[in-house]
Amino acid sequence: FQLHLGFYIESISNFRSQEMTFDVDLYMYTSWRDHRMAHHSSEDIVLISDRRARDMMWLPDLYFANARHCKFQEVTVPNFNLFVARDGLISYSLRATCSISCSLNLVNYPMDKQHCFIRVISYAHTRERLHVRWFSEAPVRKNNEIGLPEFMIEKIQPDYCDGTYRYAITEHSFRTGNFSCLMASIYLARSLGYNLVQSYIPTGLIVMISWVSFFIDRRAVPARVTLSFTTLVSLTTLGNGLRYDLPQVSYSKALDLWYGACLFFVFLSLVEFAAVNSFMRKCDKFGGVARK
Repeated sequence: FQLHLGFYIESISNFRSQEMTFDVDLYMYTSWRDHRMAHHSSEDIVLISDRRARDMMWLPDLYFANARHCKFQEVTVPNFNLFVARDGLISYSLRATCSISCSLNLVNYPMDKQHCFIRVISYAHTRERLHVRWFSEAPVRKNNEIGLPEFMIEKIQPDYCDGTYRYAITEHSFRTGNFSCLMASIYLARSLGYNLVQSYIPTGLIVMISWVSFFIDRRAVPARVTLSFTTLVSLTTLGNGLRYDLPQVSYSKALDLWYGACLFFVFLSLVEFAAVNSFMRKCDKFGGVARK
């Protein structure tokens, strides 16, 4: 039979780039028709809020496929409600807090955009037995007060995904089934403000400080060497701190290219000093020979 699904996302928080996870607090709404639950009560819709009564009913076996762990809210009471209409139409909602896995593409970090999603699949019933679809109107909604320190939420929209899986029947028997697979896609754009203040401006200023050595007398060797090496050490220390909270990926990020360029310019200031110092020593040497 058919089942309809919807989400209301209450909050998104604790976006951990190093672990590639984030926390989401959401309400999941499901609706289906079970003729066995048709009734002739005086009320058009019967509310069931007792857990024991709920556990005796058939409930869909949906699970969050890309969740590392989930917990259902039970403060101050179990957060669920279940409505049964006279014709057997059932509406079931619950509240859950999940840690969702999200594979990040950090090539353009910190000017990157990310696509995360919450994927829901039936655990045991294939599409032929349980066909899950989104509600026709506003299936995925969110709290407009949601705010993330690092990201801006561009949009959240319902999508469908490939639910083809190979599963075991016995030790030597396998089947391939097509399960209903729905996902709420979350499109995020990283805010540049934090990295501008913590990364780009400090490293840029360090490079500019290294250029001060160009205006120091060429004969003041200790001063020029000390300034160049100090800026180089400062830049290296700052760069290590910038990469501390990021996952160890096998490709270069945009921030790595910026940091490498800064190191290159500071290194060039050392090369310039070495070249000038060597050139002036030769001039002094040849000048002394000419005077003789």
